[in-house]
Amino acid sequence: MAHLLSNGNNNHHHHPRRRDLDQVITSLKKGARLLKYGRQGKPKFYPFRSSSDESTLIWVSNSGERSSTLSAVSRIVPGQRSICKDKLEVETWIAGLQEIIVFS
Repeated sequence: MAHLLSNGNNNHHHHPRRRDLDQVITSLKKGARLLKYGRQGKPKFYPFRSSSDESTLIWVSNSGERSSTLSAVSRIVPGQRSICKDKLEVETWIAGLQEIIVFS
C-alpha cells in the first residue's frame, strides 16, 4: 500500500490514512444493507459484507448466500443512485472496495 499511503518515511503503521483505511475495511467486514439490482432490473436491499480475508464480496439473497471474487473486479464505478443509507456509507464502501481490489 506504499504508493497510496506514503508519507515520505515508509512508516505506514502510524499514518492517519492507514488507520482510516483499517476502519473502512472493518466496516466492510461488518457489512451493510445495500441496494442490488437483479437480472430483471428490480432493486432489492440485501445484506452485503466482505469476507474476513477481504477476497470476496458476500451477500444473502432470497436464494441463499451468494459471492463474487474481488480479484475479478477491475474498478469500482459509482452509480447514479445511492445504494447506501447516507453519503458516509457510500464513501466508506467505495473507498474500501477500491482499496481491496487494488491489492487483491
